[in-house]
Amino acid sequence: MNDSPSASRTIYKTMNILINGQATDMPDNSTITSVLQHIEQHHTGGIAVAINDMVVPKSQWSDSQISDGDKVLIIKASQGG
Repeated sequence: MNDSPSASRTIYKTMNILINGQATDMPDNSTITSVLQHIEQHHTGGIAVAINDMVVPKSQWSDSQISDGDKVLIIKASQGG
C-alpha cells in the first residue's frame, strides 16, 4: 500500500483562458456553461458570449469547448436612457 500524500490526490489538468480580459484557470474540457458557472453567472438572460471574437449561440453553450489560451468575452445587456 502506498501511503504517500500524492497517492490519494487527484490531479486535474487545467488551462488558462481570458474571461473579459482577466486570466483565469479552468479545468480542461470546460464548456461555456461551466465557465459561466465558475464565474457565478447564474442568470443567463440578456447575455451574449464570444470565444475569440466569434459569438456562440446560447443553444451551443453546453457543447462549446473552451481551449487553452481562448479569449472569452461575456457581454451583459443593460437598460438605460
